[in-house]
Amino acid sequence: MKLKDILSKEEIQDYHQQWGLFKQKYFSHGKPAIETEYHTHSGMPVISKIFQYKDKPLFRTHVFQNRLKKIDPYFISEKYIHPFWHAQHYFTVIEQMYHASLALIDNADYATKDIPENFEWKLSIFWDDKISNELIIENLGKQGKYSKRRGNFTFYKKNRPISRISFLTYSQPRIHIRIIQRIKEGNSRAIEELISKIEAQDTKQKELIKPRTNLPKKDWLISELESGKIPEQELHNFFSFWDEN
Repeated sequence: MKLKDILSKEEIQDYHQQWGLFKQKYFSHGKPAIETEYHTHSGMPVISKIFQYKDKPLFRTHVFQNRLKKIDPYFISEKYIHPFWHAQHYFTVIEQMYHASLALIDNADYATKDIPENFEWKLSIFWDDKISNELIIENLGKQGKYSKRRGNFTFYKKNRPISRISFLTYSQPRIHIRIIQRIKEGNSRAIEELISKIEAQDTKQKELIKPRTNLPKKDWLISELESGKIPEQELHNFFSFWDEN
């Protein structure tokens, strides 16, 4: 899927104009407009705040290549020393872009499986290029217990499309959300299951390179569940690896 499939010629022109006027692709309040760790699901975001065109499933972001270049897939240098992007850099941008864009239209916390579908490598991206990434999301309905979507990504050098990649994604709410739903439906065994997941998540939180600063206490969550309460928002926070603010 490309722009012409969802926009008229007049809208395509307006889309590019609006993107050019989008101030948060470079700076926000005098600082680099880097997207949050919470929205990108990454400890090192490499993209800007997300631009959405009107109410359409059409998004765009600027790539901060000085941050992206810190990823060296060969583990031989403090930063990637070759003049053009490695495939890992494309996929890093794509993953962060997808998570941050989906957060604008769907607040649910998903576990997602990605399947590469189509690649069009027109030109290699060199580090001195001005690069942005565009995403068009297609909702393809349900497949069993999964929500099926297609993410259509286009890399731009300025406003010139140079590479396209599409992915099929299959997602469902994360396991703790599904267990909470079973508790609400009266499944008492689900409480023990969620407590077990909390114990395991507490171990994972302690292994993080960057410890959480706004983390609910494990023992408090368990005591709330045992007393018949469901501290839902606090549980969502606990099962995230990133602080929201």
